[in-house]
Amino acid sequence: MKPPFWKAGPVRDLTIFLRALIHFVPSGSILYLEGGTPTKEILAFLENHTAEKTQKLALGTIWPIPKIFHVPITQENLESLAKLTEKRATPEAAIHLHVYKGDKILLEWYDAFFDYPFYITKEIPEEKVKDFCDKLNTKYEDATENV
Repeated sequence: MKPPFWKAGPVRDLTIFLRALIHFVPSGSILYLEGGTPTKEILAFLENHTAEKTQKLALGTIWPIPKIFHVPITQENLESLAKLTEKRATPEAAIHLHVYKGDKILLEWYDAFFDYPFYITKEIPEEKVKDFCDKLNTKYEDATENV
């Protein structure tokens, strides 16, 4: 992601993250999930809810070649995925997680849920970032100067 951006985190709970994400990103956004060891139920869901039009994003894992899923962000999709992840270990669904719309990355998170921060484009207003981070019980800061 190109600066300027916000740095936020850490977050360790995928279910809470998905439920907060529903109200955070603009309509038409895509959730990109890479890696992980999804259960049969999660894998079936991801395979059956693939976005028609996707973008190629930089891989976070080169080898072994990871499973990659692009899921349209809708209330129904994220709530269904959140329910499937409620009693699962977070890395089962993904190791790297991004959100994009068209050719713009809105949120970028390598090594997601392992106490690493995620980054949010400053195209999203600070009020929305604050509300999102409040729902996640985490902090955010302007990270543009640290680039």
